[in-house]
Amino acid sequence: MNNELEAILDVCLDQIEAGRSDIEECLGRYPQHAEELKPMLMAATKLVRGREVVPDPAYKARARTQLNIFMQQNPQSKRISPVLWRFAITFATVLLLFLASGIAFAQSALPGDALYNWKLTSENVWRVTSMDRLSYDIMLSNRRMNELVSVYGNETLRPRAVANYEKLLIKFNAEQDANKRGRIEPILRAQHQALINAGVSIPELEIYFPP
Repeated sequence: MNNELEAILDVCLDQIEAGRSDIEECLGRYPQHAEELKPMLMAATKLVRGREVVPDPAYKARARTQLNIFMQQNPQSKRISPVLWRFAITFATVLLLFLASGIAFAQSALPGDALYNWKLTSENVWRVTSMDRLSYDIMLSNRRMNELVSVYGNETLRPRAVANYEKLLIKFNAEQDANKRGRIEPILRAQHQALINAGVSIPELEIYFPP
């Protein structure tokens, strides 16, 4: 999936989730991507509806009764050793510490670094759980801009840094909510000026900055 399509998909999902749009309206706004967007949007909305389904009390009571009968008819013949439990808990704790340390170290990674993909993955996880996704995207755009400045002189790494930053700029420019645009535009102006001050010139990004 290219950067533009991925950004458009994120915008449509956010608008559908917030009740400001539906699938057909999103497809109408992006007819050039409609064929690719439609199956992804339909799948995503089905998943959301699936999470909202709540079993009725009678169903839950029947399921609980059947579970109790099964447990009585199939008693556990063996119990897990306390030593094995302690080993499992210790292993899980060490694994969590390792993951947490890796994520912490990854936050300073740049395109081309070994931990950079881990950094992007952890950011996606945090974005999904964020209560204010726009604020999180703004924070990410500052990260991507700083990464771009850091690798600007590296011809090998610069294209990826530009693509990662551009993905967020595409998303910001597709935003139609006036209040959100009011939050976005000062950030884009500040980032544009910061790039100029750092001597970074990316002509293909100029179209995304407000006049």
